[in-house]
Amino acid sequence: MELIGIALMVFSVVLLICVIYYVSTQMRYKEKMALLDKGLNPADYRSNIREEALRIGMALMGAGFGFCTGILLEWSGIFPHQIELPLYIAPVLLFTGAALVLFYKKQQRLPG
Repeated sequence: MELIGIALMVFSVVLLICVIYYVSTQMRYKEKMALLDKGLNPADYRSNIREEALRIGMALMGAGFGFCTGILLEWSGIFPHQIELPLYIAPVLLFTGAALVLFYKKQQRLPG
């Protein structure tokens, strides 16, 4: 029974990744078509891939740091076992948000 649960979780994650990829690809296609309809060159309006990769990387690092903090808080034994889930969710959200705020501040300092 536990194996079925794990298989469903893996399937759900893979399906989610495929849906996100499909939606983002369709959005880029529609954006390019709209630019072509207006008579503009889509290559001139290409988004900066490095900035996007930095934003995603900082968010994932923040989430990983938050998850590690949750594990350390659980291992410390300070909190009762009834609140294990908030021990993981709160630091992940906190550090992911902090990473995105740092990215925003970095973007403000860049010229352009």
